[in-house]
Amino acid sequence: MGNFFSLVSIENTKLWKRLSTKVMFCLLILIIVLTAGVMKYYYVSNKVATTTTVSASWKQDLQKKLTAEKLQLKQINNSGSKVEKAESGSLEKSIAEDEYSINNNIKPKSESNIWSSIAEMESNVGYGEIIALFLLISCSALVAGEFSEGTMKMIISRPYKRYEILTAKLVATLIYGFELLVSSFVVTFIVVGVLFGFTNMSAKEMFWNGSSISYMSSLLKTLIIFGLEFLRIIFYVLVAFALSAAFRSRSLATGFSLFIFLVGGGIVRILAMYFAWGKYLPFGRDNFAYLVTNGSPIQGVTLLSAMVLTAIYALVFAFIGYFVFQKRDI
Repeated sequence: MGNFFSLVSIENTKLWKRLSTKVMFCLLILIIVLTAGVMKYYYVSNKVATTTTVSASWKQDLQKKLTAEKLQLKQINNSGSKVEKAESGSLEKSIAEDEYSINNNIKPKSESNIWSSIAEMESNVGYGEIIALFLLISCSALVAGEFSEGTMKMIISRPYKRYEILTAKLVATLIYGFELLVSSFVVTFIVVGVLFGFTNMSAKEMFWNGSSISYMSSLLKTLIIFGLEFLRIIFYVLVAFALSAAFRSRSLATGFSLFIFLVGGGIVRILAMYFAWGKYLPFGRDNFAYLVTNGSPIQGVTLLSAMVLTAIYALVFAFIGYFVFQKRDI
Protein backbone atom coordinates (compact mmCIF):
# COMPACT_ATOMS: atom_id res chain seq x y z
CA MET A 1 0.00 0.00 0.00
CA GLY A 2 2.89 2.32 0.81
CA ASN A 3 4.33 1.76 -2.67
CA PHE A 4 0.99 2.69 -4.22
CA PHE A 5 0.77 5.98 -2.31
CA SER A 6 4.32 6.80 -3.33
CA LEU A 7 3.28 6.12 -6.92
CA VAL A 8 0.31 8.47 -6.55
CA SER A 9 2.67 11.09 -5.13
CA ILE A 10 4.98 10.67 -8.13
CA GLU A 11 2.08 11.06 -10.58
CA ASN A 12 0.79 14.08 -8.66
CA THR A 13 4.25 15.67 -8.80
CA LYS A 14 4.48 14.98 -12.54
CA LEU A 15 1.08 16.54 -13.05
CA TRP A 16 1.94 19.74 -11.17
CA LYS A 17 5.30 20.03 -12.91
CA ARG A 18 3.46 20.66 -16.16
CA LEU A 19 3.02 24.36 -16.89
CA SER A 20 -0.46 23.68 -18.26
CA THR A 21 -1.60 22.41 -14.83
CA LYS A 22 -0.66 25.68 -13.14
CA VAL A 23 -2.08 27.75 -16.00
CA MET A 24 -5.43 25.94 -15.85
CA PHE A 25 -5.65 26.46 -12.09
CA CYS A 26 -4.95 30.20 -12.39
CA LEU A 27 -7.30 30.49 -15.37
CA LEU A 28 -10.21 29.03 -13.40
CA ILE A 29 -9.66 31.52 -10.55
CA LEU A 30 -9.40 34.39 -13.05
CA ILE A 31 -12.65 33.38 -14.75
CA ILE A 32 -14.48 33.33 -11.40
CA VAL A 33 -13.19 36.77 -10.37
CA LEU A 34 -13.93 38.33 -13.77
CA THR A 35 -17.42 36.82 -13.91
CA ALA A 36 -18.26 38.12 -10.43
CA GLY A 37 -16.92 41.54 -11.40
CA VAL A 38 -19.04 41.63 -14.57
CA MET A 39 -22.14 40.57 -12.62
CA LYS A 40 -21.52 43.31 -10.03
CA TYR A 41 -21.01 45.92 -12.78
CA TYR A 42 -24.24 44.81 -14.49
CA TYR A 43 -26.22 44.99 -11.25
CA VAL A 44 -24.91 48.46 -10.43
CA SER A 45 -25.07 49.99 -13.92
CA ASN A 46 -28.59 48.67 -14.55
CA LYS A 47 -29.75 49.28 -10.98
CA VAL A 48 -30.94 45.70 -10.64
CA ALA A 49 -32.89 45.24 -7.42
CA THR A 50 -31.51 42.60 -5.07
CA THR A 51 -34.75 42.41 -3.10
CA THR A 52 -38.37 41.95 -4.12
CA THR A 53 -41.60 42.71 -2.33
CA VAL A 54 -43.74 39.69 -1.56
CA SER A 55 -47.45 40.37 -1.99
CA ALA A 56 -49.83 39.66 0.89
CA SER A 57 -51.82 37.54 -1.56
CA TRP A 58 -48.77 35.57 -2.68
CA LYS A 59 -50.49 32.25 -2.15
CA GLN A 60 -53.40 33.16 -4.42
CA ASP A 61 -51.00 34.50 -7.06
CA LEU A 62 -48.95 31.31 -6.85
CA GLN A 63 -52.12 29.21 -7.18
CA LYS A 64 -53.03 31.04 -10.41
CA LYS A 65 -49.51 30.45 -11.73
CA LEU A 66 -49.71 26.78 -10.75
CA THR A 67 -53.04 26.34 -12.55
CA ALA A 68 -51.61 27.89 -15.71
CA GLU A 69 -48.51 25.69 -15.50
CA LYS A 70 -50.54 22.50 -15.11
CA LEU A 71 -52.68 23.47 -18.09
CA GLN A 72 -49.56 24.14 -20.14
CA LEU A 73 -48.05 20.78 -19.16
CA LYS A 74 -51.28 18.98 -20.06
CA GLN A 75 -51.30 20.67 -23.46
CA ILE A 76 -47.69 19.65 -24.05
CA ASN A 77 -48.39 16.02 -23.14
CA ASN A 78 -51.42 15.96 -25.44
CA SER A 79 -49.77 17.80 -28.32
CA GLY A 80 -47.60 14.92 -29.44
CA SER A 81 -44.63 17.26 -29.90
CA LYS A 82 -41.53 15.30 -28.94
CA VAL A 83 -39.44 18.45 -28.63
CA GLU A 84 -41.87 20.13 -26.21
CA LYS A 85 -42.16 16.95 -24.14
CA ALA A 86 -38.39 16.70 -23.92
CA GLU A 87 -38.19 20.29 -22.69
CA SER A 88 -40.96 19.95 -20.10
CA GLY A 89 -38.56 19.10 -17.26
CA SER A 90 -38.26 22.70 -16.11
CA LEU A 91 -42.05 23.05 -16.11
CA GLU A 92 -42.45 19.90 -13.99
CA LYS A 93 -39.88 21.27 -11.53
CA SER A 94 -41.70 24.60 -11.31
CA ILE A 95 -45.06 22.87 -10.68
CA ALA A 96 -43.57 20.73 -7.90
CA GLU A 97 -41.99 23.78 -6.24
CA ASP A 98 -45.18 25.82 -6.44
CA GLU A 99 -47.27 23.00 -4.96
CA TYR A 100 -44.73 22.52 -2.16
CA SER A 101 -44.74 26.26 -1.39
CA ILE A 102 -48.53 26.39 -1.20
CA ASN A 103 -48.93 23.20 0.85
CA ASN A 104 -46.19 24.14 3.31
CA ASN A 105 -46.87 27.89 3.44
CA ILE A 106 -43.40 28.82 2.16
CA LYS A 107 -43.31 32.38 0.85
CA PRO A 108 -41.31 33.22 -2.30
CA LYS A 109 -37.83 34.54 -1.52
CA SER A 110 -37.75 38.30 -1.03
CA GLU A 111 -33.96 38.49 -1.37
CA SER A 112 -31.14 36.26 -2.46
CA ASN A 113 -28.64 34.64 -0.12
CA ILE A 114 -24.94 34.09 -0.52
CA TRP A 115 -25.38 30.37 -1.20
CA SER A 116 -27.91 30.91 -3.98
CA SER A 117 -25.58 33.56 -5.42
CA ILE A 118 -22.76 31.00 -5.43
CA ALA A 119 -25.04 28.48 -7.15
CA GLU A 120 -25.97 31.15 -9.71
CA MET A 121 -22.28 31.84 -10.29
CA GLU A 122 -21.67 28.12 -10.72
CA SER A 123 -24.42 27.99 -13.32
CA ASN A 124 -23.19 31.09 -15.17
CA VAL A 125 -19.53 30.10 -15.17
CA GLY A 126 -20.03 26.35 -15.54
CA TYR A 127 -17.36 25.21 -13.09
CA GLY A 128 -18.07 21.56 -13.78
CA GLU A 129 -17.62 21.96 -17.54
CA ILE A 130 -14.41 23.97 -17.16
CA ILE A 131 -12.88 21.58 -14.62
CA ALA A 132 -13.91 18.56 -16.71
CA LEU A 133 -12.24 20.08 -19.77
CA PHE A 134 -9.06 20.69 -17.78
CA LEU A 135 -9.04 17.14 -16.43
CA LEU A 136 -9.63 15.58 -19.84
CA ILE A 137 -6.54 17.39 -21.07
CA SER A 138 -4.56 16.41 -17.95
CA CYS A 139 -5.43 12.71 -17.98
CA SER A 140 -4.69 12.46 -21.70
CA ALA A 141 -1.24 13.87 -20.92
CA LEU A 142 -0.69 11.39 -18.08
CA VAL A 143 -1.61 8.29 -20.11
CA ALA A 144 -1.65 8.81 -23.89
CA GLY A 145 0.94 11.55 -23.54
CA GLU A 146 3.41 9.14 -21.97
CA PHE A 147 2.87 6.72 -24.85
CA SER A 148 3.56 9.54 -27.31
CA GLU A 149 6.64 10.69 -25.43
CA GLY A 150 7.96 7.15 -25.00
CA THR A 151 8.20 7.40 -21.20
CA MET A 152 5.58 4.72 -20.56
CA LYS A 153 8.15 1.93 -21.13
CA MET A 154 10.28 3.32 -18.32
CA ILE A 155 7.29 3.41 -15.96
CA ILE A 156 6.23 -0.15 -16.83
CA SER A 157 9.76 -1.40 -16.12
CA ARG A 158 9.47 -0.31 -12.50
CA PRO A 159 8.23 -2.78 -9.82
CA TYR A 160 4.59 -1.75 -10.15
CA LYS A 161 1.69 -3.67 -11.61
CA ARG A 162 0.02 -2.10 -14.59
CA TYR A 163 -3.31 -1.59 -12.83
CA GLU A 164 -1.46 0.21 -10.01
CA ILE A 165 0.13 2.58 -12.52
CA LEU A 166 -3.19 3.40 -14.17
CA THR A 167 -4.96 3.74 -10.81
CA ALA A 168 -2.28 6.10 -9.54
CA LYS A 169 -2.71 8.28 -12.62
CA LEU A 170 -6.47 8.22 -12.14
CA VAL A 171 -6.25 9.14 -8.45
CA ALA A 172 -3.77 11.97 -9.16
CA THR A 173 -6.10 13.38 -11.81
CA LEU A 174 -9.14 13.23 -9.50
CA ILE A 175 -7.17 14.87 -6.67
CA TYR A 176 -6.35 17.70 -9.05
CA GLY A 177 -10.02 17.96 -10.00
CA PHE A 178 -11.07 18.02 -6.35
CA GLU A 179 -8.54 20.77 -5.65
CA LEU A 180 -9.96 22.80 -8.54
CA LEU A 181 -13.54 22.30 -7.35
CA VAL A 182 -12.83 23.19 -3.71
CA SER A 183 -10.77 26.21 -4.77
CA SER A 184 -13.57 27.40 -7.04
CA PHE A 185 -16.07 27.13 -4.18
CA VAL A 186 -13.83 28.98 -1.71
CA VAL A 187 -12.89 31.73 -4.17
CA THR A 188 -16.52 32.18 -5.21
CA PHE A 189 -17.60 32.42 -1.56
CA ILE A 190 -15.02 35.13 -0.89
CA VAL A 191 -15.61 37.11 -4.09
CA VAL A 192 -19.42 36.92 -3.95
CA GLY A 193 -19.38 37.79 -0.25
CA VAL A 194 -17.17 40.84 -0.79
CA LEU A 195 -19.08 42.12 -3.83
CA PHE A 196 -22.66 41.21 -2.91
CA GLY A 197 -22.51 40.67 0.85
CA PHE A 198 -22.49 37.65 3.16
CA THR A 199 -26.29 37.67 3.34
CA ASN A 200 -28.80 35.16 4.72
CA MET A 201 -26.27 32.44 5.43
CA SER A 202 -28.89 30.38 7.29
CA ALA A 203 -31.47 30.53 4.48
CA LYS A 204 -33.33 27.45 3.24
CA GLU A 205 -34.33 26.37 -0.26
CA MET A 206 -36.25 23.70 -2.10
CA PHE A 207 -34.31 20.83 -3.67
CA TRP A 208 -35.76 19.03 -6.72
CA ASN A 209 -34.55 15.48 -7.43
CA GLY A 210 -36.67 14.86 -10.50
CA SER A 211 -39.58 13.30 -8.63
CA SER A 212 -40.07 15.13 -5.32
CA ILE A 213 -39.14 18.25 -3.35
CA SER A 214 -37.06 18.46 -0.19
CA TYR A 215 -36.59 21.56 1.97
CA MET A 216 -33.04 22.08 3.18
CA SER A 217 -30.46 24.72 4.01
CA SER A 218 -29.15 26.68 1.04
CA LEU A 219 -25.60 25.78 2.07
CA LEU A 220 -26.36 22.05 1.92
CA LYS A 221 -28.08 22.42 -1.44
CA THR A 222 -25.10 24.32 -2.86
CA LEU A 223 -22.65 21.71 -1.54
CA ILE A 224 -24.77 18.94 -3.10
CA ILE A 225 -24.74 20.75 -6.44
CA PHE A 226 -20.94 21.01 -6.33
CA GLY A 227 -20.75 17.34 -5.31
CA LEU A 228 -22.97 16.34 -8.24
CA GLU A 229 -20.70 18.29 -10.56
CA PHE A 230 -17.74 16.30 -9.23
CA LEU A 231 -19.54 13.00 -9.86
CA ARG A 232 -20.06 14.06 -13.45
CA ILE A 233 -16.38 14.97 -13.69
CA ILE A 234 -15.38 11.51 -12.41
CA PHE A 235 -17.50 9.88 -15.11
CA TYR A 236 -15.85 11.79 -17.94
CA VAL A 237 -12.38 11.25 -16.49
CA LEU A 238 -13.04 7.49 -16.63
CA VAL A 239 -14.14 7.88 -20.26
CA ALA A 240 -10.98 9.84 -21.03
CA PHE A 241 -8.80 7.22 -19.33
CA ALA A 242 -10.38 4.46 -21.40
CA LEU A 243 -9.71 6.43 -24.59
CA SER A 244 -6.18 7.34 -23.48
CA ALA A 245 -5.40 3.69 -22.82
CA ALA A 246 -6.72 2.76 -26.27
CA PHE A 247 -4.86 5.47 -28.23
CA ARG A 248 -1.12 5.97 -28.32
CA SER A 249 -1.61 9.51 -29.62
CA ARG A 250 -2.24 12.19 -27.01
CA SER A 251 -3.94 14.43 -29.57
CA LEU A 252 -6.36 11.66 -30.61
CA ALA A 253 -7.21 10.78 -27.00
CA THR A 254 -7.76 14.44 -26.11
CA GLY A 255 -9.77 15.11 -29.27
CA PHE A 256 -12.12 12.15 -28.83
CA SER A 257 -12.57 12.90 -25.11
CA LEU A 258 -13.46 16.54 -25.77
CA PHE A 259 -15.80 15.58 -28.62
CA ILE A 260 -17.71 13.14 -26.40
CA PHE A 261 -17.90 15.65 -23.54
CA LEU A 262 -18.96 18.64 -25.65
CA VAL A 263 -21.15 16.95 -28.27
CA GLY A 264 -22.07 13.49 -26.99
CA GLY A 265 -24.72 14.65 -24.54
CA GLY A 266 -26.50 16.77 -27.13
CA ILE A 267 -26.62 13.91 -29.63
CA VAL A 268 -28.02 11.50 -27.03
CA ARG A 269 -30.67 14.00 -25.89
CA ILE A 270 -31.82 14.43 -29.50
CA LEU A 271 -32.07 10.64 -29.87
CA ALA A 272 -34.01 10.48 -26.59
CA MET A 273 -36.58 12.90 -28.02
CA TYR A 274 -37.52 10.52 -30.83
CA PHE A 275 -36.65 7.05 -29.54
CA ALA A 276 -37.55 5.51 -26.17
CA TRP A 277 -34.23 3.66 -26.02
CA GLY A 278 -32.33 6.94 -26.40
CA LYS A 279 -32.68 7.77 -22.71
CA TYR A 280 -30.64 4.68 -21.79
CA LEU A 281 -27.59 5.69 -23.81
CA PRO A 282 -24.51 7.15 -22.07
CA PHE A 283 -23.72 10.89 -21.92
CA GLY A 284 -27.32 12.12 -22.06
CA ARG A 285 -28.31 12.11 -18.40
CA ASP A 286 -25.01 12.73 -16.60
CA ASN A 287 -25.56 16.46 -15.92
CA PHE A 288 -26.91 15.89 -12.42
CA ALA A 289 -26.55 19.49 -11.24
CA TYR A 290 -28.56 20.75 -14.22
CA LEU A 291 -31.36 18.33 -13.36
CA VAL A 292 -31.49 19.71 -9.82
CA THR A 293 -31.37 23.39 -10.77
CA ASN A 294 -33.32 23.42 -14.05
CA GLY A 295 -35.21 20.15 -14.35
CA SER A 296 -34.48 17.00 -16.31
CA PRO A 297 -33.32 17.50 -19.92
CA ILE A 298 -34.82 14.09 -20.74
CA GLN A 299 -38.46 13.39 -19.91
CA GLY A 300 -39.06 10.91 -17.10
CA VAL A 301 -35.48 10.90 -15.81
CA THR A 302 -34.94 11.41 -12.07
CA LEU A 303 -31.72 12.15 -10.23
CA LEU A 304 -31.57 8.61 -8.83
CA SER A 305 -32.13 6.88 -12.19
CA ALA A 306 -29.61 9.19 -13.86
CA MET A 307 -26.96 8.44 -11.24
CA VAL A 308 -27.54 4.68 -11.34
CA LEU A 309 -27.29 4.43 -15.14
CA THR A 310 -24.25 6.73 -15.24
CA ALA A 311 -22.56 4.61 -12.54
CA ILE A 312 -23.10 1.49 -14.67
CA TYR A 313 -21.54 3.14 -17.71
CA ALA A 314 -18.70 4.47 -15.55
CA LEU A 315 -17.87 0.91 -14.49
CA VAL A 316 -17.99 -0.22 -18.12
CA PHE A 317 -15.57 2.48 -19.24
CA ALA A 318 -13.31 1.81 -16.24
CA PHE A 319 -13.21 -1.90 -17.13
CA ILE A 320 -12.38 -1.11 -20.76
CA GLY A 321 -9.60 1.26 -19.72
CA TYR A 322 -7.98 -1.22 -17.34
CA PHE A 323 -8.41 -4.16 -19.70
CA VAL A 324 -6.85 -2.36 -22.66
CA PHE A 325 -4.00 -0.95 -20.56
CA GLN A 326 -3.30 -4.38 -19.07
CA LYS A 327 -3.25 -6.18 -22.42
CA ARG A 328 -1.75 -3.69 -24.80
CA ASP A 329 1.80 -3.89 -26.12
CA ILE A 330 3.87 -1.09 -24.62
